[in-house]
Amino acid sequence: MPSTKNFSTLRDEARQSPERARRIDEAKQRAVGEIVSYRLAELRKALGVTQVELAEMIGKSQSAISQIEQGEIGLSLDVLRSIVHQLGGEVEIAAVFDDRRVLIDT
Repeated sequence: MPSTKNFSTLRDEARQSPERARRIDEAKQRAVGEIVSYRLAELRKALGVTQVELAEMIGKSQSAISQIEQGEIGLSLDVLRSIVHQLGGEVEIAAVFDDRRVLIDT
């Protein structure tokens, strides 16, 4: 019967190769970017704001908003702050550790 390994062991083994660790990190960054873009689109829609309206609010084109929401172009912190502010919210940035969460910026 084959032995099983927990996720931590598999992760540590995969990261032993610098090339493999780099690919893992790149894939993680792409996934995080896609999640953020998806959430922004859902937030915009939930608030009843069109891409055209949001684009006008932040001084971008509708095409740029579409590309951000589809993960085709990166989202800078400044643009994220602008979008969230125009939608009535604030961005909070936190450093998360095993034993604590530290608010860095609002």
